[in-house]
Amino acid sequence: MAEGKLIVTGTNLQVEYLSRRGIPVRSNPKEAELSSVILNLKKNSIGSLHDKEVEFDLVNGQPQKIREKGKSWEGGNTPQSNQSNNRQSANRVNATARNSQQSSQQQTQRSVNIRGEFHNPYNFIPTPPRKNDNSELFDRAPVGHGKYHQDYWSGNITVKLKTKTPLLIPDAGNATEDKNGHKTYPLRIGADGKPLLPITSVKGALRSAYEMVTNSRYSIFEKHKDRLAYRTPPKTTVVPARVEKKENQLYLRILETKLIGHAAKLPRYKKNGNSPDKGEENTALLYENTYNLPQHKDGVWVKLNAKGKVLEIRPRNQKNTNKWPGDREEWKRGWACITGANINGKIYERVFIRQKNDKLIPVTSEIKSLWTELIKNYQETHIKDLEKRKKQDKQATEYLGDNPGETAWSRHIWDEKELQFKVGTLCYVEFDSRGEISAIQPVTISRRLYEFSPDSLLDDSLKPAQDIKELSPADRVFGWVKQNGKGSYKGNLRINALTCSTDNCIENFGNKGLPLNILGQPQPSQARFYQAQDKKGTPLDNGSEKGKGYSNSNQGLRGRKVYPHQNLPANHWDNANQDRTQQDNNGHYQEYYRPGSERDDQNRSILGWVKPDTEFTFNIDITNLSTVELGALLFILDLPENHYHRLGGGKPFGFGSVKLTIDWDKTDLRKGEDWKEYYSSLLKVDKPDVTVAKASIEEFKQAITTSYGKEFEEVSFIKALLVATQGYSDKLPIHYPRLDRQPNPNGEAFKWFVKNERTGNSGGLKVALPMLANDGGLPRNPS
Repeated sequence: MAEGKLIVTGTNLQVEYLSRRGIPVRSNPKEAELSSVILNLKKNSIGSLHDKEVEFDLVNGQPQKIREKGKSWEGGNTPQSNQSNNRQSANRVNATARNSQQSSQQQTQRSVNIRGEFHNPYNFIPTPPRKNDNSELFDRAPVGHGKYHQDYWSGNITVKLKTKTPLLIPDAGNATEDKNGHKTYPLRIGADGKPLLPITSVKGALRSAYEMVTNSRYSIFEKHKDRLAYRTPPKTTVVPARVEKKENQLYLRILETKLIGHAAKLPRYKKNGNSPDKGEENTALLYENTYNLPQHKDGVWVKLNAKGKVLEIRPRNQKNTNKWPGDREEWKRGWACITGANINGKIYERVFIRQKNDKLIPVTSEIKSLWTELIKNYQETHIKDLEKRKKQDKQATEYLGDNPGETAWSRHIWDEKELQFKVGTLCYVEFDSRGEISAIQPVTISRRLYEFSPDSLLDDSLKPAQDIKELSPADRVFGWVKQNGKGSYKGNLRINALTCSTDNCIENFGNKGLPLNILGQPQPSQARFYQAQDKKGTPLDNGSEKGKGYSNSNQGLRGRKVYPHQNLPANHWDNANQDRTQQDNNGHYQEYYRPGSERDDQNRSILGWVKPDTEFTFNIDITNLSTVELGALLFILDLPENHYHRLGGGKPFGFGSVKLTIDWDKTDLRKGEDWKEYYSSLLKVDKPDVTVAKASIEEFKQAITTSYGKEFEEVSFIKALLVATQGYSDKLPIHYPRLDRQPNPNGEAFKWFVKNERTGNSGGLKVALPMLANDGGLPRNPS
């Protein structure tokens, strides 16, 4: 018997209870599983059931026979005389379910609503494939700027911008950096002493919103043609191999043996060794005659014990390559594979053993690309890590500590020569069910390349335009530059006259500044957050295996990244430069402040920010926009009340929410025929009624409805955008994934992701980031 409580959401009734792992979950029960008392209350007074304690039978993760706590079961909509028959039928169903081959864990994950305890700071606006319907929402060449076209809109729009939350405008040109690599940024200020908000920042934010609301092409989608990699658990299926050459052909020598892991264990480090070599100097097994340290790729002779541990080792040179140093049964030929002190508990390196019957496999271009693409991914991923070591005057091969990032970096991460798949390269290979090589990697615990790159999963209709005839609405309005090669268009929109109209609008934080918390880095390799199971942007199923990400051409991407507005309490920003560790009344911590006031190369400090309720104004000049193009622009410039755009830095922490409104009294929009009349007449020509321009918004909405076959607010990207600009209404805290409720001074979001992916009996939930339009949050403990 299990216990829980009832939750009422509108007209729906859910059961909330703790799973066997202590995770709060919710389930939508069938009416047949409700007691007669609960069923009657549900029909007549559902509100009275909220938070009512209940007990029930939990069968295959589903609550059954739900009744009031302490009460016996009385069937709900089933006559009393038929209850025994129903029990027998239920028992038969339960027996069948228990014998099902499907994992009950996976059933629970897929069928039960996981209760969210926090929201991720970012989510995605879906980008479904665009429809070639010859409408203004699809592609065409722009009409140009040379004249006012008769049926196109030109003129100017005056916009007011008011900050809802503090605005960060860092002055990168005047930033300072201390000896620890910590950077401090002053606020960007104009000659009038007021905040200087760059026009480029405003235009960038507007373009981003315009792309979303029109589902335009991506303006930039670079560096996404390479496949991404994910970390795999240790595998016993990988086999050592060496690249060799014979008659101008490269071969892979497959070095399978009866040893565990198919390689001998070469003593090298202390288990709890210290910096800089993890005890290598005093622990490593040396060459018997020369007392030198075996090096990577050295040809060697080794003598092993019964468990495959190297007892003695000698170098093999040109003179004694095939001459055994002793008994052939005792001494084995091989190559030393030295990858470095790259794991905290590492004791051994490896020796790959050669045998007479080794299989030789010709190296094809496909096999070679498996290596070079993976090594390139490794090296690009760790550029900043290596730069950090360099600044610290530390070598990449030094063992600085036991924590991730402190251990030594393997050769394939820092040595550019490792990109070459050439004679002497030592690696591990894995074979698929057909006996063909499916992966090549430098170490046993390695990354694995996904099958498809992000670029290959993006629909062609959304990829950046390659020709001026392919410009989508955002390209035509805001401008276009061809990613590769020549080609550009300057767009039909200009922003100017941006000024701040509020006095005393800067919050200063003294000479040291306010230490911001650590910001996360984009991780597209986290398929559960970035990748979709279809072109519509649907998240991957909870519980699916990691390797299912980027695995087939029918999958897609989640869409355009966006940071939803955060509905934070009014006092959230008070006493900002104090390290507050307690929650506010709504359960929010001071997420933007680095706990402990730490300042290092992981975070940044700011000397000031723009206060909430600060007002700016700016003008937008437009030339030759179609009615639909104008309608989309006016829609994003005058969103409904309590809807906000995001601008400036620190958006994951809630900074930069701004409200835009159009000042219609100062706005002048006319079609080309009206401008012709204006310039042709010697008399004063009144401005057209603004309702004519406002009507373009409805034409834009109708165009969306026609193209995507749904009511405007139900179209996936519109629905998501409206949630993002309004923010979540459930008052859950918003922060990067972490296992603790309280912010960690070291960040360590990776621990949440590691736990989410855990396998085995205590496996992770393998939760995917929910759709933005119905984001109920993520669990604190994803296992």
